[in-house]
Amino acid sequence: MDFINTNDEGNELRLQFLKDGLVFSNTSFILEYIEKLVSGSGADRIVLDLGAVTHIDSSAVGMLITLKQGIGKMGKSMRLAGLTDNVRRIFKFLEISDFINAA
Repeated sequence: MDFINTNDEGNELRLQFLKDGLVFSNTSFILEYIEKLVSGSGADRIVLDLGAVTHIDSSAVGMLITLKQGIGKMGKSMRLAGLTDNVRRIFKFLEISDFINAA
């Protein structure tokens, strides 16, 4: 997939987003893709690296919440890494930074 670079190293699955926008037009496809990767991985920790993402809309926020809940049900943990200032501001405004483990 040209949206995400995958690095599966034992106990950690790191997914690095490569596009600057995480928006409605790509979230359902990305959600399905990540769910397949996670369920097929033996990793306990899932790290979503959003360092390249400069814009995120409400559908992408919903996707991240859905991912967090689904990954938790699998007995795995998820955290976000490399947040840009704009994405961090959106998470703080929505008061979800702690819920989705935005570092």
